[in-house]
Amino acid sequence: MLDVVLYVLATLGLVVVALMIGGALRVTRMRRRHRRALAAAGVTESTAATLFGLASERRHQRPGPGTLGLSDDGLIFVQIAPQREVRVPRAEITSVSVDTSFMGRAASRPLLVVTWDAQGMGDAAAFVVPDAESWRGRLT
Repeated sequence: MLDVVLYVLATLGLVVVALMIGGALRVTRMRRRHRRALAAAGVTESTAATLFGLASERRHQRPGPGTLGLSDDGLIFVQIAPQREVRVPRAEITSVSVDTSFMGRAASRPLLVVTWDAQGMGDAAAFVVPDAESWRGRLT
């Protein structure tokens, strides 16, 4: 009986260790992907951010954490989960504001709201960033 208990405990221990290693590898891959995407965009400044919403997604919002980066060419947001990028060329930005709501949803913190027009199609995104007013100033 004691042998069975020890076997089960050892097996559970190995499973936990395997899950921890898998999680660490996943975080490492995510960080590497972030660094590559930001470097490829020529980002000169970045901060941890959360995508609050994207107007073009309407009711199918997929908010989530990631990194917001600024380059001479524009703005890039690299999201962790789901994995995606939102790129906004600086020349296409039509307005930048700080607000407390976006698309009818209220936020507990100020939001950086960026609106742009790409080939006649307008879109907007709202981001939670540490200093929304400062980011607004950088983009205007």
